[in-house]
Amino acid sequence: MTALLKRLEAAHLNGLSVALGVAATHIGVGLAFGETAGLAAVGGAVCASLTDVPNPPQRVFKRVLPAALASGAVTLLVGLTHHSLATTVALVAVVGFLSLMTLAWGLRAGPLSFAPVLAMVFAMAWDRTAGSTSPWLHAAWVTVGGCVYALWARGAAVVLRHRLRELALVQALRATEQRVRSRAERIAGAVGGEQARIRASIADDVLLADALQAARDQVFAARPSPRSRRQTDLVLGLIEVRDLLLASRLDTELLGQDFPGRQWRSALADTLRQLAVALAGLADAIAFDRPLPEVSVDAWRAALAARLADVSAPPGDSRSHLVSALQSRLGHMMDDVAAMVARQARLDDVDSPWTPEKLAPFVSPEGWPLTALKAHLNLQSNVMRHALRSALALSFAYWLGAMLPWAAHPFWLMLSVAVVLRGNLEQTLSRRNERIIGTVQGCVLVMLLAHVEWVPALSIIFIAAVGTAHAYVNRRYRVAATAATLMALLQPLMLDPTSHPFIGERLADTVIGAGLAWLFSFVLPSWERAAVPRLAEQLRGALARHAGNMLQWRPSADAQLAQRASRQQAYTALAALAAAAQRTRVEPESVRLPEAEIESALSHGYRLMALLGAVQHQVQRRADRLDESRAQTALPLARTACVDVLNGAPMTGTDPADIPDGDAGAWPEHLGQQDLTPWLLRRLRLARHEAREFVAALDQMSTPRPVSPR
Repeated sequence: MTALLKRLEAAHLNGLSVALGVAATHIGVGLAFGETAGLAAVGGAVCASLTDVPNPPQRVFKRVLPAALASGAVTLLVGLTHHSLATTVALVAVVGFLSLMTLAWGLRAGPLSFAPVLAMVFAMAWDRTAGSTSPWLHAAWVTVGGCVYALWARGAAVVLRHRLRELALVQALRATEQRVRSRAERIAGAVGGEQARIRASIADDVLLADALQAARDQVFAARPSPRSRRQTDLVLGLIEVRDLLLASRLDTELLGQDFPGRQWRSALADTLRQLAVALAGLADAIAFDRPLPEVSVDAWRAALAARLADVSAPPGDSRSHLVSALQSRLGHMMDDVAAMVARQARLDDVDSPWTPEKLAPFVSPEGWPLTALKAHLNLQSNVMRHALRSALALSFAYWLGAMLPWAAHPFWLMLSVAVVLRGNLEQTLSRRNERIIGTVQGCVLVMLLAHVEWVPALSIIFIAAVGTAHAYVNRRYRVAATAATLMALLQPLMLDPTSHPFIGERLADTVIGAGLAWLFSFVLPSWERAAVPRLAEQLRGALARHAGNMLQWRPSADAQLAQRASRQQAYTALAALAAAAQRTRVEPESVRLPEAEIESALSHGYRLMALLGAVQHQVQRRADRLDESRAQTALPLARTACVDVLNGAPMTGTDPADIPDGDAGAWPEHLGQQDLTPWLLRRLRLARHEAREFVAALDQMSTPRPVSPR
């Protein structure tokens, strides 16, 4: 049993906890106050459970209780207005608008934004002939159910906190492993096409950024202990590996595609694959209590040196200096991976400078400050447009459902619109297709279960469907849609096993609702092009701050903390632009972002990040091999030039920050060289160049494209 539980991912554990919590709420309230109260409490528990995602215990009440209270309030309003179609339609519009405006607090508010809508559906589906005839009493039991579930969620978070932190670390390790492997494939030339490489690289970087942030949220928020300090060191190590991996993309294209170039690439790629194996072994050790992988930096270095020495390069090939530099960069990554494994092997406590106060800025924000709404109280805001669009779509869907011949379930039509209509066209199209397929699968399962007349068995299946829908709603929505269909159609069977499920109506409502959601996505549309100026401004500001923090000589402890904070902000801004690039591909061609320009901007942005990281790693790890006076002269000049360009200073044909350094070739000498200052100066020149190219690409991306005559 223990081995089986260890194979469950965080989403599975969370889904299992939700299912048990809903069942416990039903049983507890039902035994104490009667079956009617228990059934009403289930609705509140399910609505509150939407916001119960893997989180540290101290965050649970702030997420779950607002959903519980909102669900109770919406239930009361539905009960008071259900006699009038016009009043109900107006209520749907108001609740839909206010619910979706909560997205002003970001993606973390997504589950909260759906809880009131689901509460409306449950309240409309409530059988007032069998249940409480008082809207006030019904709403009270819904609120009680949500609050009882909140207590369960808090307790479950305490029980699962250690395992959830481990799984967050495992996910970050596996994402880093995948990123290392994909980088190895690109160095080896196994990924075809420049555009394909850029797209795949961007997608990998976005996934890794999400995994690292999830690990930060779990680990950095933990109470200080020997275990949490080891886990913190591991997360910080992964962040450094991500930076080194980003720097590894620099200069590899200069190796060329001739036979020696391919041999060098192959040796470097194989070394990266060895590091990926070590990361995979470390992930398995944490996830399944397996032995830690055996690593040896000396063996890695020796194997790489032997491979590189065997390359049949022409005598005096200047690329040997470049290969030596790339070999040194990989050596830093070897050191960091080996250090992470060694740190996990140590069970004793080690003092750490990373206090909770220092780690707090790197954790996702919490709470619901009303000031966040201010920026979205205008029609230029995508949040406002989506809220208005959803209010229109939901109210129209409910009215249409009431007019259809099978008007017994107009709220099903409204629910289909609510779950399919997303804030952008890409997600709406994906949800539309997955919702229809999942509903068909769920209806087939219900047809089989209709022959089961044992209510306890149906109740168990219903609870399992609750947990499954919760676990897969953001991972494989088709599975979640299948489970949601089971939940909707099993409820009548649980009350009357001899009744016939409304399969035909469910299918029709789903198809019509999905179609309505797709049509309404073109009402007050939120095209990605409209967000480009804001994203570009945020990205330029983030990179300017990061360049200002990184281009320093021997930064203090506070300066290093600022470097980490600005690095996280820059990666977040790049990920936001990359997500927009992925979403725009399904938009109408007339409003689609120019693909070449946006990929160029992202490519230059990531190269600038790589160069800034490479400069700082050289300053921190190779300061003894740098000319301090030249470095202290060059770094401020480069910092001023990069920050000015990124902040909007006019660009001229030449870079006024260029300084002579005596570098006549494409790259300085590295083999046998004690003084690595020329490499530092080269990276500073490239950083200035990439900053200028990045700004130019952003400007080109924001320029309206001429409409070609038809």
